[in-house]
Amino acid sequence: MANTLSFRQRALALIMAGTLMATPLSACGRQRANEPVGESKPTQTVSAPMSEEVGLYETMDAAEGGAYTSYSYGSEYDYDMDFNTEEYAPLDETGFVSVLTRPLSTVSADVDTASWCNLRRMVRQGYGLASGAEDERDEVDPYYYYDDVIPTGAVRIEEMLNYFTYNYAAPKEGERFSITPSLGRCPWNPDTELLTLGFATAPETKAADAGSNLVFLIDVSGSMDSPDKLDLLKASFAKLVDQLDENDRVSIVTYASGEELVLEGAKGTDARKIMRAIRSLRADGSTNGERGLELAYEVAERNFIEGGVNRIVMASDGDLNVGMTSTSDLHDYVEKKRETGVYLSVLGFGSGNYKDDKMETLADKGNGSYHYIDCEDEAERVFGERLCANLVPFADDVKVQVEFNPAQVKAYRLIGYENRGLADEDFRDDKVDAGDVGPSAQFTVAYEIVRADSEFEVGGSDLKYQESAPTGSDEWLTATLRYRSFDDGEVHEQAMALGEDAWVENPGEDWSFQAAVIELGMLMRDSEYAGTSSLDEVRTLAGTDRDGFLDVVESL
Repeated sequence: MANTLSFRQRALALIMAGTLMATPLSACGRQRANEPVGESKPTQTVSAPMSEEVGLYETMDAAEGGAYTSYSYGSEYDYDMDFNTEEYAPLDETGFVSVLTRPLSTVSADVDTASWCNLRRMVRQGYGLASGAEDERDEVDPYYYYDDVIPTGAVRIEEMLNYFTYNYAAPKEGERFSITPSLGRCPWNPDTELLTLGFATAPETKAADAGSNLVFLIDVSGSMDSPDKLDLLKASFAKLVDQLDENDRVSIVTYASGEELVLEGAKGTDARKIMRAIRSLRADGSTNGERGLELAYEVAERNFIEGGVNRIVMASDGDLNVGMTSTSDLHDYVEKKRETGVYLSVLGFGSGNYKDDKMETLADKGNGSYHYIDCEDEAERVFGERLCANLVPFADDVKVQVEFNPAQVKAYRLIGYENRGLADEDFRDDKVDAGDVGPSAQFTVAYEIVRADSEFEVGGSDLKYQESAPTGSDEWLTATLRYRSFDDGEVHEQAMALGEDAWVENPGEDWSFQAAVIELGMLMRDSEYAGTSSLDEVRTLAGTDRDGFLDVVESL
């Protein structure tokens, strides 16, 4: 496409794209795609080099506060106009399942939050809903990218739910987890019910007392040369360094065309030394993530703290283009390396060439969590108020299995968790890897449920040998949690049964807000199960705003 467009057309298109991508780094608040440039807040430089024939440098001044943004298009990289190469794994939405044919639903726990922050970034840049009925965008807006519809694979509803904090009960004495159920009439389907299961962990863990061995694995390739990437990354790690103490050790490994050990074993209290090393980083070259990962694991194993926190914190846009580049190869490599006892958490940055599929794979198979950083406020959230939950190990291989009673429940639909499902027989197979959860953490599993007496029809063939629903028990379901405690290394189980008495007309503010999040997720992915969902209903269900949720809704 690049060869068929004039210089003026290409330059104008890139300026328009840069305008959408220029987001203040210090806040995660709303920025509408059609917001006039003169009224926008000042921000930092955005660079997007293209082919050698282009040498455009342009500065736009805000009404107040000096330069709004500047664009420099050089010759280091060759971009064609189809420059958005973001990648997301395909997600097939789970439909309704007959309880008679499959009474068990089994999933791996997920505490990631990346999807919500990435979606927030997309909406701020002007991405919209696929459904024309909900699309209120101004089609004469010259700053709007008309083809930018939110990718289905970017919408992981469980991560949207996980981003927000709920008033879940604390674990009882002698237990490591609590289970908080909420059950009521489904807002978008009058013939079904909505169940949310909230899981929360205790705050105590021995790992935090033993100290931390942290290896920062930082992508400094040329694709990271952008304010929303390397510059924001540096600011993010400054938030983490502020939380360290004398029991912590920090190492820094970088990778681009090659790998480099920038710092090893610095005391957590030597913040000046650590930040001097981080601020010295410059972006250049290709992206050999394989070499970086290998060196990071070597350094982490060399500085291993028995009984403590041993974690690699990888920060990248995921655009690996040298060495091990496929998602399957990364999956196999990291899955094998987790046997070392070193955890791998992943921080995603940037847009345009972001590789979400690779980043999620690295975190899931590396026994770590996955977060997307779109502003300094989000960095503060990940490394400040949720530091322990995101970095300190608490429970490994956390699995949830729900058994539905066919006498009371005709069918169910798991909401989200499309790529976190497990075979039912894997639930008690402790060789099967599952999610890892930190102290003071929460995660939510949600189901849309069809009562046995509901008129809602569930597709499927009649089975010749399957018995009809048994009678006798008034329980709807039993939810069971299984995990391996980091402190004692033992496998534990907790279970909770729910019946008709769990259903209430108004389950509470948390449940209503979760319903709003689910509806928004279904609208974003144009779900066939969205029913009566609408942005107006999302606003009503959400009630008061939580962490900028309604700002995102209003921007659509």
